[in-house]
Amino acid sequence: TTVAGPVETGSADAAPPPLVVPAPAAIPAPAGLPAPAPAVAPAPPAPALAIGPRYSALPEPAVAPIAPRSLRVESADVRDRPVRPVGLESSGELEIPDETEIGWYRLGSSPGRPGATVLAAHVSWNRSLGPFARLAAAKPGDPVELTLADGSLRRYRIIELAQYPKGALPSDRIFSTIGDERLVLITCGGSFNPSIRRYLDNIVAYAVPDPG
Repeated sequence: TTVAGPVETGSADAAPPPLVVPAPAAIPAPAGLPAPAPAVAPAPPAPALAIGPRYSALPEPAVAPIAPRSLRVESADVRDRPVRPVGLESSGELEIPDETEIGWYRLGSSPGRPGATVLAAHVSWNRSLGPFARLAAAKPGDPVELTLADGSLRRYRIIELAQYPKGALPSDRIFSTIGDERLVLITCGGSFNPSIRRYLDNIVAYAVPDPG
């Protein structure tokens, strides 16, 4: 399974030059009249009294993400498959574990946080079926259970199953770390090209938290 990793694009526009307002020229006093006294700058306001956490200068403590530990999707024959964190290969492609594990893209979002928690696995590898061999059999409405490293359980429900050609994954949707929480499952699918020993498409299942 080969999945193109997220690509960072765009750059911030150059900041506009600061607005500079010249000081007004001194106006001489009319003849025969005393010159006005020089203006006195007002005293700076007294600092506000810091009371309570609202006014604290200390930043909020960072909360480490809770990693997913195992995945269950009964309709796709995924039964408590182990999940481990992965990153990107030197080629920029998403790292995929062997046929025994599912990879969680640790550089993206995590369960319970905004954006997409991305899990990827092989459909087949080393002449063996991969964890997502039957992901294409899943359908909207199917439940998904994700067990986290702290022992808690998060439940999702599939809302969409999509198939994209290799190189045409909607990265802005799949790898987004903003917006509503969602779970994204990715594997290979479509036709198999024996000359390069790769599938030509990717299968993607999108799931959202199940309030039930």
